[in-house]
Amino acid sequence: MLSELQPWVRERYLLIKEAFRDKEFTQEDVEKLFEKKRKELLEKGIDEAKFTTKNVGEVLSILRRAGLIIARKDVYDYRKTYYRLRFPTESKITRDKLISLLKAAADQIRGGLDYKSLLVFLFYKAISDRWMKKAQDLMKEGKPQIAAYMQVNRAYYHLFDEETGKLYTWHEVVKERESIKEMANALIKISEMNPELADLKKLVEVLGLIGFIKEDNLHKLEEIVKIFNRVDFAEFDSDILGDAYEWILSYFAPQKAKEGEVYTPREVIRLLVELLDIEDGSDILDPASGSGGMLIESYRYVKEKLEGGEPAIMLYGQELNETTAALSKLNLILHGIQEFRIFEGFDSLVNPRWEEVLRGEGVEDGKVDYVIANPPWNQDGYDEARLSDRRIKHIYKYGYTSKQSADWAWVQLMLYYARKKVGIVLDSGALFRGGSEKSIRQGIVEDDLIEAVVLLPEKLFYNTGAPGIIMVLNPNKPEERKGKILFINASREYRKHPEVRKLNQLGPEHIKKIVEAYREFKEIEGFSRVVDLEEVRKNDYNLNVSLYVFPEDEREHIDLNKEFKEFEEIEARERELVERAKAYIQGVLEVGGNE
Repeated sequence: MLSELQPWVRERYLLIKEAFRDKEFTQEDVEKLFEKKRKELLEKGIDEAKFTTKNVGEVLSILRRAGLIIARKDVYDYRKTYYRLRFPTESKITRDKLISLLKAAADQIRGGLDYKSLLVFLFYKAISDRWMKKAQDLMKEGKPQIAAYMQVNRAYYHLFDEETGKLYTWHEVVKERESIKEMANALIKISEMNPELADLKKLVEVLGLIGFIKEDNLHKLEEIVKIFNRVDFAEFDSDILGDAYEWILSYFAPQKAKEGEVYTPREVIRLLVELLDIEDGSDILDPASGSGGMLIESYRYVKEKLEGGEPAIMLYGQELNETTAALSKLNLILHGIQEFRIFEGFDSLVNPRWEEVLRGEGVEDGKVDYVIANPPWNQDGYDEARLSDRRIKHIYKYGYTSKQSADWAWVQLMLYYARKKVGIVLDSGALFRGGSEKSIRQGIVEDDLIEAVVLLPEKLFYNTGAPGIIMVLNPNKPEERKGKILFINASREYRKHPEVRKLNQLGPEHIKKIVEAYREFKEIEGFSRVVDLEEVRKNDYNLNVSLYVFPEDEREHIDLNKEFKEFEEIEARERELVERAKAYIQGVLEVGGNE
């Protein structure tokens, strides 16, 4: 690109690049730069100065046509134009390049700011870019500036304050060093203008953005701004933007796992969603919704089945941690999902808030089609005293869990609210622990509600090396599956994680193998086996997958003839050694007697 420029233009471009780098500039700024350079040359005795302010407009025009600079109009004075350099490598931002830029931004906040702030910055920049593109498209069609802003306000989000005439887009806030300090206040204002984005104010407060955006930290924020300014998020579809958001979550997952945060790998979620085979027109609930990954993957799966068509599904989630719930809403929005409800600050096991809302919306039973979750494993504190309240005790009809683990309380909760299927990720210990858990497990087995149990590989999760399991429960088993449970031992179905050395990962081929075995309900030697309930009864309702199926290469192939011969040889050697010992001892005794 540079090589195609005439030498005199290339020389001026390099001067502009050195002076402004990632900063925005005006034609007046370039004229001052050229004038300064002209004077420097004159002081060196160069009579015929190369630089003149007369051709600045021509230079900027050539650079724009060459794709080396980007221009935008001033939001208050459409006659004024701001320019920014677009480096040759930036002309087409790929997904990998976007992730690389996000990594650079992530490294800037380490040790100084909660990583969740980066999610807020990404969301702010993305909706701003999309807002401005919509406004610019309208103005190109001849719509007056203010009218265009007002129309985008109504069609998208309110980023233009119609009362004061002030714009709160990212570029407007970060265009100068002093205005960057107002970013937190701008986010609060946006939350006030948009009821659906009310959580932004809460995030600004909880994440400490106001306290962070001070002179001492401004250089870090400026670097983050520079990085984000190199990307026009309006160029990306919702899936890529959503992937960027998910990448930030996964990038910090190993560090945050040590602090107790739980992040479900997206491959595990994908497997669970494919096992459920969610249908269009369904309602889906995640009672432990976290960052929204289960709900987002459900939406994406249905969209793929429709070959890009818009899914007619409704997503419900409930999350106890209000900050996590607020961030999950941003995640859903970035993925282009509009039909969702997240209930925040409520404990699902004792206050299933969604039931009241669903009934209020005309759903008589207060239930949904699919319930999907990776709830906290072995959560303590949920025994009869917590779960026997008259408002909820009917949910736990198979019994109350002990204080040590609420795993089977979660199973019962999800079963109660599912019309079609339940998909749950649990600790493998839930399959065989005794006490009250065994009693609950027995009741659910006898009611023939468990359709499949999948043992996952170890080291898939950031917060534990232990293998998890997926359980699929189906109150509406087809006739041919009644009285049976499919056990799948996928403990060997993994590859090494490409980024985290100590972790494993499910690959597409592993997910496909597991899903096919489940859908066909078929037996594969050393991998899957259909087990009658009678066998489960004989095993005292122990659902440990390894009890029913284990990989072939773990089996011990015994050659009885060979083993028997080896046993005889060992026995003969032992007899020989015993005889030698007896002879030695007898000799010692005889010598002692002679003395």
